[in-house]
Amino acid sequence: MTIQAGLILCLEIVGWCLFSAVLMSFIEHQVHQKLMHRRSIAAFKHTFEAHAIVHHKNHYSKIFSDAPVPPGEDKEIRLTVRKAPIKAFPVALCLALFSWMGAAIFVATFVFHHWVWNNIHLEMHKPEQRVFSTWTIYKFLARNHWLHHRYPDKNFNVVFPLADYILGTLARANAADLQGMYEEFDAPQPKTMAI
Repeated sequence: MTIQAGLILCLEIVGWCLFSAVLMSFIEHQVHQKLMHRRSIAAFKHTFEAHAIVHHKNHYSKIFSDAPVPPGEDKEIRLTVRKAPIKAFPVALCLALFSWMGAAIFVATFVFHHWVWNNIHLEMHKPEQRVFSTWTIYKFLARNHWLHHRYPDKNFNVVFPLADYILGTLARANAADLQGMYEEFDAPQPKTMAI
């Protein structure tokens, strides 16, 4: 393989990765908005109830972060990574008409998205001080998602909020929101007394 051919291959891979990330942002946005927050399609009734009612209204309307969660009790805030390739299949099939590489990269992006969602979304609601919890990008995403719980018709992206910006569903924090974010994410946590 020549250097030029290698460069073209690298650019093609980078291009498909960027395309897949942008497409995934829009898919995440639309699934979250249309299936998880609207009681519109009977086949997705459980998805709506699990997210809009159990996740948003029953518990996390009063509190954003909670104590660490025992295994198995986090199902309403996690996505199924092993089912991600199956969910990605219809779009990947369409992409395969243009490029098998693009289809494979999209499936990998879909799986990676679900894995990232599970890790950051769980840390947002059930903090365990994972390695990334102090990273600036995580704090940005956590604040963005905190606003989604304040304004459920805004900030549908958890992993990559590009679609919220483009589709006009980005929530802007007001003074009370900024104070709430400070208390949730930045204020020193009270130390517990040993008995």
